[in-house]
Amino acid sequence: MAQVRALESRPAPSASASPLSLSTPPPTPTFLASWKARTEARVRHFCALNRAGNALCAWHDSRRERRAYPPRMAPPGVLNCGCTHAEALFEESLARARVGSYLPGESVRMDPALRNPLLKLLERRYGYRDGDFERDPRTGGWIEGEGPAMWEQLQRGSGRR
Repeated sequence: MAQVRALESRPAPSASASPLSLSTPPPTPTFLASWKARTEARVRHFCALNRAGNALCAWHDSRRERRAYPPRMAPPGVLNCGCTHAEALFEESLARARVGSYLPGESVRMDPALRNPLLKLLERRYGYRDGDFERDPRTGGWIEGEGPAMWEQLQRGSGRR
């Protein structure tokens, strides 16, 4: 937590100091629609209710902890474990990039005590949103296979991962 606070207290780099801001073209209206469709498909895939009526982030799904909300009673945009859809999608993006904590027999996942402040920092300081890690910084488009079609097909074909 001390490292997070130290990073939060540092001044944000100016736009001219960021190589990504100089090289990444701004998203077009078509790309923004694609981005929205991708995020919505990922929410349907990773934040869907299970058979017991719970929607949980991967971290809480692997643990037997008390749920913040009873089955089917979480508010919109929030999972039964209390994590938000954005936090669950961020966790999944980090895991696919092999960022998180390693525990024997588990896939890579980041503890919410670290994940949530990191997400808030990235959102506040750099405008992060789901899909940023999967964009090509040179073209501004999706890295091959990361657009909405793949997530919509995955969601239709297999239900929840």
